Amino acid sequence: MKRVPFVLALAAAACTSELPRGTTSFTLGHTTVRVDSTLDLVGLVLRLADTADIPPLGPLQKWFVALGTERRDSAFTLARALGPTPVGPVLEAYASPATPDSACGWIAPGVHRCFTGNAPQQRALERFITAARAFAPRAAPLAFEGMNADTRQRDLSDAYIAMSESKAPDSLLAAFSGYGGQSYDITLARTFWTRQFSPSVDPVSWSQALGNRIFLTPDPGFPDRSFRSPSYFWLAAGHQMAHGIVRRLFAEHPEILERTVQLRPTVEAAMAGAGYAPVFWDEALGEQLARAITIRALVAAKPTLAWPLRTEAMGANMALVPWLEDALAQYEKNRARYHDLSAFAGELAGAIAAIPLDSCRAAASPDVALVGVARNRAVVGWVGDHSPFKSRGLLVGDTVLAIDGDSVSAGGLMVPTRQLYLDFSQHLPAELATMSIRRGGRVYGIEIPINWVPRAVTRVASQARAAVEPICTWVRRAIRQ
Repeated sequence: MKRVPFVLALAAAACTSELPRGTTSFTLGHTTVRVDSTLDLVGLVLRLADTADIPPLGPLQKWFVALGTERRDSAFTLARALGPTPVGPVLEAYASPATPDSACGWIAPGVHRCFTGNAPQQRALERFITAARAFAPRAAPLAFEGMNADTRQRDLSDAYIAMSESKAPDSLLAAFSGYGGQSYDITLARTFWTRQFSPSVDPVSWSQALGNRIFLTPDPGFPDRSFRSPSYFWLAAGHQMAHGIVRRLFAEHPEILERTVQLRPTVEAAMAGAGYAPVFWDEALGEQLARAITIRALVAAKPTLAWPLRTEAMGANMALVPWLEDALAQYEKNRARYHDLSAFAGELAGAIAAIPLDSCRAAASPDVALVGVARNRAVVGWVGDHSPFKSRGLLVGDTVLAIDGDSVSAGGLMVPTRQLYLDFSQHLPAELATMSIRRGGRVYGIEIPINWVPRAVTRVASQARAAVEPICTWVRRAIRQ
């Protein structure tokens, strides 16, 4: 009986567009949306730790002044020790600090690998988050403007309006995929708007420990009322929900990945240029398939959103998306035969494997997997048989101290998405020319000449084939004669 007033209040909220005061979460359909004041303080400390990144005007400057001497707390020191950090690893550590340091996936045909080695960075994040949690009660009485209880209430009401505006993304995606019963838990991460080295639609990468927990960060261009926009909610939250569908499809049919992994080198450069650094084919294909599923689900329900989402995908050189859309269109036309995406798995894998390729001129793929172990260091986790570094003596287990490239093109350097933003990755995407490594207590330099060779690329569906083999679109500089 105690739940009746709240249910009635929610019914009233549907008419007044306001949730009952003091509400910290609500559930619509299979999706729960919540706010977290402690998480907001963790994000605030992370952003204010780098004083050079604080603009002269705006909320960050106000919060910086309001904290005053409180900025001497150890939480800020530990945040600065992390260096430039994308929001994803912080959110992962906040949600699931005990997640094992392991990531597995397909690298090349016949090559499935698991990597570890990120434990030191995980421990640094855990120390920071523990200190930031302890700092939160001290900062709470300051009641920061734009980050107080009223603002969180407004964010939650905005999300409620966006979700109740029309058919919710969870139900529409369930109908499209045939996967019923998927539930989602969304936390509005108010102070974690993404930065230049974090893809805005995927602030946090999925792990088994997170399940279908989603962190929704505000739009970096319009952070104040992003959550009110049904368009933004659909494009950001709906896309992450589509990842849940893709993960289930891959779990039930891993042969999709095994049969198509040969396409990984054809899209890795474009993925890195869009802010992703997919070490595994699982991540590269999963990202583009999630975009294609979101577009197809929107075509019928919200066509005005499907068009800009498709335009954004092509602008980011997500070349697989139109081919995946064509395959999914066949799935839609034959739903009587395919009751869900799992039943369509064989046809989908065949369609992906048959995607046509073109070639362009660029340096050969480095075929190196690096696992981040500190701000300025990584360890070589894998070297491909045809890697130019293998002939120069690079070994698995070498500690990479620095990378200096010619910035000629976006190559195949594979950096796990779970690692933190390393200082040397400011050079990426780039073909590698020099790598400094430490082995047996000594530092060596490995130099790789840039030899231009034909590189396979996925053909864009509308691309007109040139008579002369072009330079790859992702090459940074012209070929030096």
